[in-house]
Amino acid sequence: MRILSGFFCALFVLAAVVQWNDPDPLLWIMGYLSAAILSAGAAWGRSWMRANAGAAVIFGLWFATLAPSLMQAERAAFETFQMSEAHHEEPREAVGLGLAAGWCAALSLYAQKKNREGSL
Repeated sequence: MRILSGFFCALFVLAAVVQWNDPDPLLWIMGYLSAAILSAGAAWGRSWMRANAGAAVIFGLWFATLAPSLMQAERAAFETFQMSEAHHEEPREAVGLGLAAGWCAALSLYAQKKNREGSL
């Protein structure tokens, strides 16, 4: 789990870095860096159940606002790292938020399991 958490930490840091050219970079950078910090904590053996659960809920609700864009998304939106069309932005953002929500939920469940094992 620590190795996987380290991978997700690096992934979310990379996601934060590429937000510099986004129309609203600070919001996205803060979001991805929060997921990176939670992942770094798990990589170092510190998983915070409530913080991860809260982040999963926030990312999940944020994802829900952009999820409809996935229905009309063109395959081309996901074929390259370059942004070739403005309408490719929302589906890509939705995928990132879905990853952050899912990963934070997994970290929360993992922390809950570790807490339960520690109390036995």
